[in-house]
Amino acid sequence: MEGTWHDLLGTPCELHGKRVGPEGGLDCSTLAEVVLERLGKKPPATSPYRLASSAGELDEMGSYFAYLEQAYEKLGETVACATERGDLVLARCEEGIARHLYVCVEPERGTFLTTTHNVGVVALRGYAIKRVAGVYRLRVKPEEAL
Repeated sequence: MEGTWHDLLGTPCELHGKRVGPEGGLDCSTLAEVVLERLGKKPPATSPYRLASSAGELDEMGSYFAYLEQAYEKLGETVACATERGDLVLARCEEGIARHLYVCVEPERGTFLTTTHNVGVVALRGYAIKRVAGVYRLRVKPEEAL
């Protein structure tokens, strides 16, 4: 099942959920983790509240962002920078806060997955992604490149 994603479509939206299928639930960050895992990558937690060391405190955010900077390379700030399966696009809400994640599943077609509260997991084209805060790629550790 490496790299597959069609079965994720329609999975309900559930905050911090990590169960695939109609009885399951995912949010945009756990969806990204599932796709990266299916691509054979070992992503870090895409939310500070899923880190093993998390106590669920808001002040954990600073150390979490430092952690992510080590795990992900920033490629740019336009959707066109997402050129590989598994590239992540972080978008801002209308208030300017970075808070929504899209994962590239078909770079040749510009297809991304994300979640919506109404439908759950959906596929969309990159041109529909607005207010991009950054495009990121999981860094490959030397031992994983072998």
